[in-house]
Amino acid sequence: MSSLLQTIDLRRVFSETGEQLEILKGVNFSMDAGELVALTGSSGSGKSTFLNLVGMLDTPTSGEIYFKGKPLSKFSGEERDMYHRVQVGFVFQFHHLLSEFSALENVCVPGRILGTSSHECRERAEMLLETVGLKDRLKHLPRELSGGERQRVAIARALMNHPDLVFADEPSGNLDEANSDLLNQLFWDLNQKFNQAFLIVTHDEKLASFAKRRVVMHNGLIQEA
Repeated sequence: MSSLLQTIDLRRVFSETGEQLEILKGVNFSMDAGELVALTGSSGSGKSTFLNLVGMLDTPTSGEIYFKGKPLSKFSGEERDMYHRVQVGFVFQFHHLLSEFSALENVCVPGRILGTSSHECRERAEMLLETVGLKDRLKHLPRELSGGERQRVAIARALMNHPDLVFADEPSGNLDEANSDLLNQLFWDLNQKFNQAFLIVTHDEKLASFAKRRVVMHNGLIQEA
């Protein structure tokens, strides 16, 4: 059985003022469906660069990324769209919620873009918001929610279209300790409840400790912790 996500000799080189800056130096990595993996490492080690590549937000200089056994470089335009809309979800350090939309409406957005009916979107959004502990916040606007609550809405939104894998980039980076702890437990609970795969880039040692597997980015390469 092939891995859900795999990279082979993945490299990313940036050209800065005429100089070649090699951030990723041949990363080999794989994870299976349902895994909860924390990617740690020092600032500037290439963690976010790696996440951008496997999330198809950037293009590698060389090497290959496989999703369910198929190289991303061979994806058609339609397959790329489906990758972003359905197969993977994203959670960033900042929640990126639409300020004029309620929590429920924000979670529904990915489903409506996909063409899912209003009724189905609402039903799933309500279930997800209840799952993340926001049953009583459905009609609240982002400005009426705490930082931790806004981030939980963002997680529910990422799960809207039943993705195989959710990428999270420093999801607790803007939260205080109490809200970070709640978020850490939430990732664990979602992984258990939905068998949901997560690849989480984090500096938060507590969050990393919740992961079933921890890997470290060092000197442009990923190593098992």
